[in-house]
Amino acid sequence: MIRDMVLQYAFGGLLAAFQDCRARLLEGAAEIRIRQGLPLILRTSCGGEAVLPYSPTARDISGMLDKMANSSLYAFDSEIKNGFITIPGGHRVGICGRAALEGGRIKTIRNISGLTIRIARQILGAGDEVLPHISGNCLIISPPGQGKTTVLRDIIRLLSLDGRHISVVDERSEIAGSHLGARQNDLGPRTDVLDAAPKAEGMLLMLRAHSPDIIAVDEIGDEADISAIMTVACCGVQILATLHGENVDDLRKKPILAPLISNKIFDRYIFLTNKPNPGSLKAVYSKDLEVVRR
Repeated sequence: MIRDMVLQYAFGGLLAAFQDCRARLLEGAAEIRIRQGLPLILRTSCGGEAVLPYSPTARDISGMLDKMANSSLYAFDSEIKNGFITIPGGHRVGICGRAALEGGRIKTIRNISGLTIRIARQILGAGDEVLPHISGNCLIISPPGQGKTTVLRDIIRLLSLDGRHISVVDERSEIAGSHLGARQNDLGPRTDVLDAAPKAEGMLLMLRAHSPDIIAVDEIGDEADISAIMTVACCGVQILATLHGENVDDLRKKPILAPLISNKIFDRYIFLTNKPNPGSLKAVYSKDLEVVRR
């Protein structure tokens, strides 16, 4: 239950504010935005908002984050420098505050003044519409918050049930929702999970160690990811990946994707939308970026 999770971590005045909030609002939330000195905002997956009148203090926010980190915030340093931590269940907590730099790069975030809790939900059947279009290496694309991870998670489960051996590199602990290395989401009986590992290194490790039929990753984004994907594909292992994007023109504008597109690494580019529901199929394109289904 989302309400129980929120109340478990809420601190100070936030606890009373969330206790007073109608249960259905919390259960239906896709994002909970907590900003120092400003009203609380609950957003639904379809873009609706509910505003709670309580304005949290710095102590409310730091206390909530400390509870999320089990009073060991230092143990999350590597995540915090990337702007978020992941809590049990795969919920991602974005962090705002003052960036502390070292060598021109973010070392950590201090004076934390805002949290954005992105609610992770396993929806069995979320991949049913997309599954018939999974053929060879597939890249699933949509803007943030429109169901990529939810659909990827369910496709992994369905393919695993169908006999495919899958290795998941879950860098942000959002696919499997792992806690202390143990998955909390159902990814099927033939799925191995490497939790909290960088995608590029993790893909190569799983390729060597587990001989999977498929390697799945969420939100590819840098040159190391691209290089690892090309290595995996050249070894004959199928790739399932996701990417932030809007449309085919958006893909062509991303220089980092040029090697994947020119070498026709992906057999299918699958675009999602949040209409009528998050994770709905919008369009499917071939390796040549030609329309297969719209």
